[in-house]
Amino acid sequence: MKTIETKVNAAPKQILLKVFDYGLRASVLILFALLFFGRINPARISDSMKKNLSLAKSAFYFRGLTEDIVTLEDSGDSDFDVNPFESMSTSDDFTEDSYEDFYRMLEQMAAEEDDEAEDWEEDDDDSFGFDKAEKIELQKYSGIWGEFAENHPEIASALRYDQFASLLTFFAVIIALAGVFLSFGTNKIRKLGLIIAACGAFITALSLLNFAFAYSKLDSVSDMLDVSPIPPAGISGFIVFCVLSIGFAVASFVMQKSPADEPSTISLTPFQITFRVLALLLFVLLFIPGANPARISENINRNVSLFTSGFSYGTYTENLERALVRGWLPEYVTRIAWISSLFACLGIAAAGVGACMSVGNNKLKKYAHITLLAGSGTAFFALFGILYAYNLFVSSPNVDRILPMEPSVIVLYFVLLAIIFATSLFSMFKTPAPEPDEKCSIEAPYQLFLMLLPALILVFLFSYLPLWGWRYAFFDYNPGDTLSLDSWVGLKWFKYPFENSATTADIIRVLRNTLVMSGLGILGSWLPMAFAIFLAEIRNKTARKIIQTLTTIPNFISWVLVYAIAFCIFGTQGFISSLMVNRGIWDSGKNMLMGDSMIWLKMWLWGTWKGLGWSAIMYIAAISGIDQQLYEAATVDGAGRFQRIWHITVPELLPTYIVLLILSISGILSNGMDQYLCFKNPDNKGPIEVLDLYVYQITFGATSNSNIPFSTVVSMFKSLVSVILLFITNKISKWVRGSSIF
Repeated sequence: MKTIETKVNAAPKQILLKVFDYGLRASVLILFALLFFGRINPARISDSMKKNLSLAKSAFYFRGLTEDIVTLEDSGDSDFDVNPFESMSTSDDFTEDSYEDFYRMLEQMAAEEDDEAEDWEEDDDDSFGFDKAEKIELQKYSGIWGEFAENHPEIASALRYDQFASLLTFFAVIIALAGVFLSFGTNKIRKLGLIIAACGAFITALSLLNFAFAYSKLDSVSDMLDVSPIPPAGISGFIVFCVLSIGFAVASFVMQKSPADEPSTISLTPFQITFRVLALLLFVLLFIPGANPARISENINRNVSLFTSGFSYGTYTENLERALVRGWLPEYVTRIAWISSLFACLGIAAAGVGACMSVGNNKLKKYAHITLLAGSGTAFFALFGILYAYNLFVSSPNVDRILPMEPSVIVLYFVLLAIIFATSLFSMFKTPAPEPDEKCSIEAPYQLFLMLLPALILVFLFSYLPLWGWRYAFFDYNPGDTLSLDSWVGLKWFKYPFENSATTADIIRVLRNTLVMSGLGILGSWLPMAFAIFLAEIRNKTARKIIQTLTTIPNFISWVLVYAIAFCIFGTQGFISSLMVNRGIWDSGKNMLMGDSMIWLKMWLWGTWKGLGWSAIMYIAAISGIDQQLYEAATVDGAGRFQRIWHITVPELLPTYIVLLILSISGILSNGMDQYLCFKNPDNKGPIEVLDLYVYQITFGATSNSNIPFSTVVSMFKSLVSVILLFITNKISKWVRGSSIF
């Protein structure tokens, strides 16, 4: 009895202990994530530094931290700051015609540029060889920085201290993260992990004071160079999560009561989960253009991903060919970036393969760890090649023409690959050695998961990743522009329908059309089930197969061809018009597709004809799974064919019908666009325009009428309504029938 009471009293403590553990892990992970956000970087102590400068990049990429300030030294010598008429007005030979001479000189320069452009356009395909590129002398940033530090020692000292503070903060967070991993252990190892996590968070909080000191040093500089010092931002956010981490770690340490005989061990699970998740994340990043570290020039297409950069040199350098031919950039620079991208892709792919292999037995884990270490190490060092190529880009004397672009995302790759390498190395040493006769194997559940993994990745890339486009709803965006905080408008486009009467009327109209046409589809959703039942009752197999084939084929016909068929039948010179004119009933042919009479019913009939056979396939499969003994027993009891259908087939198909009905109701606002786009004309435009077609037209209409932010808002509304309807109908199904989808 006392044992039971002890367990009951210990339950709240265990729950509280788990809360502290999860709080510590979440706080440290947030601290780690803050290292990569540029907007809250305390190392940005000058307004001249880039706004997207992250703390991790400030720590490890000295050029990215200081380059914008170093270039300020030469900004005063810019040609734009020189008055072109000043020398004329002070010259003894100045005349009234001097202005005309100056403008004549500008016209001559513009004509020379035009001639150069024409020569470029007239070059044949053979001119795209790289033998014309001349060797150019590249400047090293160390020499530029040394000269700057000599001219501005106080500013250079403040910037060096700023980088030191960044390094200290970064490694302090890494120490706290290492403590979190150790806290998954037991007894002394767990306590050691909590102590390390608390110390790491404490050191992080103390290191933040260095940024204030670096700012004060920069602000007190007596130098003619205006570096525009600004107070470090984000310190309060770091402090909050540091305090939370320390508090959770101390509370968990105090509440942890480990038995004296409990062994001190550490679980491999968090380490294995870490390198598996990060390897999968890096593999996904290979196909995201916005996360391409190889885009080191603005001339490189922004839609090129790291995967494309590594496996297609032509695509990667497509917009750099002129720079290579003219000799503005040596070819070996792009070759370095391309080869580095290729090895980075191969390394990340190998790490992904190793992560998948790590779910096997000990022998397979052994090969998995080797693959992980080799892949992450290869990709890690390959990224240095991309960074080196970027340094060559910015060292070129033709910077204004090749437009180098800093690969800020490369720091994220470096850190993730380093974590994968460290966790897989630890896992390799802690994993037991395989038996001599052990063979590589993977348990059945993991095999099924690995088979499903490619589909899950595709679903993520094409269904969930596009949700990142919802950010357009909060900006004033025009096609071709880039998003920036200057175009941030908040909830402007969410309020737009309620402030514009014409837009409100359009939305009400398209919502009415959408709901009516989707409602007709839901009312007729029983037709595929009925068709499948009657098709299954056909005893002649040949006839059944012919009917099923003929009714399924229309699903594979595009709506363009369906409209062509409809036009041949119902057009002005179609079958019906020709028949009616030849019989003398009509004086001339009529185009029955132009009017809006009963357009909703017509669209429903066309949709039903096209999808009836295909929609019945699922019900046909369900009918084939019904126990035949039920039909035999019903026949013995004297039940006729229709009685067997009504009392056996229909009840057995009802669960399938309910699931499809729930999905249909949840997608009531998404009833397609192709059909209505093909059948739309000036006469029926009003009643046929559904929500998807409306979004398409305001997104991809004429450039002057394109409104991508508002179309994004409408799409967000449609998605949210669909999710809400899915949960509501699922709940109703659970109340009424006792079963649901989830």
